[in-house]
This record gives sequence, C-alpha cells and structure tokens, in this order.
Amino acid sequence: MSSSMLPLELMDAVCDNLAPADLARLSYTCSSAHQTAQRQLYRHVSISESRRNLSVVLTMAQKPHIAHYVRSFSIELDSHFTLLRRFYLQLSRALSGMAELTSLRLFVDPAASWVLRGISLPRLIYFACPFSLDMYVSDFLQHTSALLELEVDSAPFRHEQPTLVLPLSSVSHLQHFVGSSNAAEAIIPSRPVQSVQLTAGDFTEEVASRLAKSTAGIVILSATTSSAPAALLQLLSQKMQCLVHVRLLTTYSFPEAPDVAFYEHIAGALNAFPDLQTFELSGMHWGSEERKDSDRQRVWQSQPLKPEYNSGPEYLDIDPYSDLFFAY
Repeated sequence: MSSSMLPLELMDAVCDNLAPADLARLSYTCSSAHQTAQRQLYRHVSISESRRNLSVVLTMAQKPHIAHYVRSFSIELDSHFTLLRRFYLQLSRALSGMAELTSLRLFVDPAASWVLRGISLPRLIYFACPFSLDMYVSDFLQHTSALLELEVDSAPFRHEQPTLVLPLSSVSHLQHFVGSSNAAEAIIPSRPVQSVQLTAGDFTEEVASRLAKSTAGIVILSATTSSAPAALLQLLSQKMQCLVHVRLLTTYSFPEAPDVAFYEHIAGALNAFPDLQTFELSGMHWGSEERKDSDRQRVWQSQPLKPEYNSGPEYLDIDPYSDLFFAY
C-alpha cells in the first residue's frame, strides 16, 4: 500500500512522532505526504537568532497557507539584536496568516508593537510581549476574545509610557497577568484575573486597591513594593481576601534593622488572611500551621523560617517553594 492510500488521520499520527528533520525529508518524498508533513512541521514554530532560522518568517509571509498551519509561534531576539523594518513588515504579514494561532510569544524590539496592526487572532489563549499598552496592543487585544494569559509591558527597567484604558469588552476571560503595575491597573479591574505577577513598577496601596477590582478575586500575587510591608499586608487582607500565595520584594527604607516587633506585625497581618498558605518577603519565607478549631485559617509564626527548619520532622506542613510561585 502506498502512502497516498493511507487515511489522513493515520498519516497525521505517523508524522506526529517524527523529528523536524525527518518531517522535512518526508515532505519531499511524494505530493500526498507533502501537505501532512508541512502541517506538522509548522504546527509549533520557535524563532531566534541562535537557531539561525529567521528565514522561516519570510517563508510564512510569502506562503500564507503555511502560516495557517501554525498553532504556537515564538520569536525571541536579544535586546542588542537589530533587524531592519523590512523584516518586521514580513513578520507582521506572517502573523496575519496565523488565524488558528493559540499561543504567541513576541519578544522583539519593544518599539515594534506596530507589527500587531490589523491582526485578529480569535483563538489565541496565551500572548506575551515586551510592548507597552499602546494603541497597537490595545487594538490587538480587542480581537483576542479567547485570551486567558497575558504578558505585556514586562521589561523590568524600561521607562514607563502612558498606558491606554482597555475597553471592557476586550480580553473579558483573562485569568493570568504578567507585566508592569501601570499596565495591570489598566487591564485587571472588571476582569476575572486570579494570578498577578508584576515585573515592573511599584506595587503601592493605590495599585493594590485598583487590582482588587478583579471580578474573580486574586489568588496568586508577586510584586515589588516601596510601601511599609505590614501596612500593605493589612490593606491586602481587606481588599484581596482570596489570596493563597504571596511573594513581595520590598524596597522600603527601614529606619532600623527589622526586630521582633517588626516580625510580630507581619505575622499579625498574615493572620488576617483567611486562605493564605505561603508568604515570602524579600526572600524570607514565613511558616504557618493550621488552626485546630478551623478547616481554613492558619496561624503564622512571628519570624521568617530558618534554613534548619527544612530538615526537621516538626517542620510545618507548607511548601514555601511551591511551583505555583514559579508558574510564570
């Protein structure tokens, strides 16, 4: 039996287990295998200067039927890597042909957000880019109705630019956010965001109050703050009662080294959270134990964990290095 007589589903199953190099060879064997092999070969595309495969972008720009095969697309270039505007024009053209795309990582020149102009990806679930929330990104997000995970304006030391207000109809199902506090304030309120990682900007009490307007309640939070930790935690216990995992990096200028009173204030603030399970402050992990008279609330110890606690059998039943903290 020749390959041309095999059912399409069987050919897909065969190609699904082949390496990219083998798929490329198969595509040249006969016309019947060509389309199936190409469909698998271009399903997941990753572009970088180290791979020396930038020409794949040009291929997809010139052959839209190939771009249509792509389900996940990633391009990551170092900040020092310079490309001409002509390449970005081809990148934009290739993206416009990826109508079935579900995952997009677009880490290129932060000033090249215009490559998103006029592109609609209704099946997109995950999108990550370094762009600020400018008019191109805002318009693009209005055409990604299925989006669940978003990373935007995530460069940690970039000068903040004015951020647009996103229409309420955009990304209405968003659950996970990574990016600056500036972009977070514009995106999270009135959307069902549950996980927030702020990579730039100051997590002040004002920002916390804005993010607390998430319609689903924030469960995971990671941020950098210049506010006094105890006061900020007290506010969070009132505004974000759904918090389960919290990581804070503080740049607050303490008048003196933290003492017993400081630790007690932190523990007291943590005790006000009904569901909190893990907490980290500038690398210091706090331990807790379940209350005997409650199935939910925990009692937090009045000092951060010490390294030797990890090896003892009496170590409290939490994992401060939970994978939830490193999900993004």
